Amino acid sequence: MIWFFDRDGERLRYEITRGRADRRYRLVITRADGSESVEELDEPTKLIERSVELMNSLRGDGWHVA
Repeated sequence: MIWFFDRDGERLRYEITRGRADRRYRLVITRADGSESVEELDEPTKLIERSVELMNSLRGDGWHVA
């Protein structure tokens, strides 16, 4: 799944993927400058909890779903 966020003309990409080989979930945030932050999780429940935390944090920092 992919979401795009906007803030003051900047764009951020928020992506959830699952590896084919290791079956781990990945939360990837790609910023406008190309830098990425990646978190890996093993359990769907942990993925959902962390995803909610990150999205709330982004919204708190002024980002809006595009």
